[in-house]
Amino acid sequence: MTTLTAVEQLNTRVAGVLGRMGLGVVATFATASVVNGMGIVPMLFQGVLGYVIIFLPLLMSLGIGFFGQNLSTNAIKGLYFAFAGAMGLSLSLLFYLFTTASIVTALIGTSVSFGALAAWGYFTKRDLSGWGPFLFAGVIGLIIASVVGIFLGSTALQMTINVLCIVIFLGMTAYDMNRMRDELYYENDETVDRAQWYLALSLYINFINIFTSLLQLLGNRE
Repeated sequence: MTTLTAVEQLNTRVAGVLGRMGLGVVATFATASVVNGMGIVPMLFQGVLGYVIIFLPLLMSLGIGFFGQNLSTNAIKGLYFAFAGAMGLSLSLLFYLFTTASIVTALIGTSVSFGALAAWGYFTKRDLSGWGPFLFAGVIGLIIASVVGIFLGSTALQMTINVLCIVIFLGMTAYDMNRMRDELYYENDETVDRAQWYLALSLYINFINIFTSLLQLLGNRE
């Protein structure tokens, strides 16, 4: 039997996190594409139902953030894909509003920028733990500003929010990869699967927020 070195084991664990994140992204984009292709988006986003669909992923992410540490591995896994599906349902509105070319361009831009910051956060020898309080405060500010922006309908405010969202969640990507390196190195074999799903969720949220902001900032509408 071949025994993995500590570095090889860490790389395998990180690859597992990224693979889980990728599954969530695929599930979200598949859901958004299917719902948009069914031609029911205008009906779904009318009245109260539309607000429920838009805010459901936010409420789910807050719930997972508050109670996730007490959940089992299977519960986190199930919630992760439920969250990815809910996010896909919400994103179907953007898939309806923006051109396919804009969606593809935003996806490529997100993948490149996300990958660059993820690699830097993982390989840098700097300790990025000090970024945490500022980034989390920025996320709370974004949530509040986004809710206000929905009701104000200000184009300038929405553009500002999108720019800040890209910057903050790219920072979160570097921060999460930096802490992941240390967390997974010391994680026990019995709990590593649970940790991987939880960390994948963090990266998934970063990726989706960067994508949606980039699409709304630079995309062309149908």
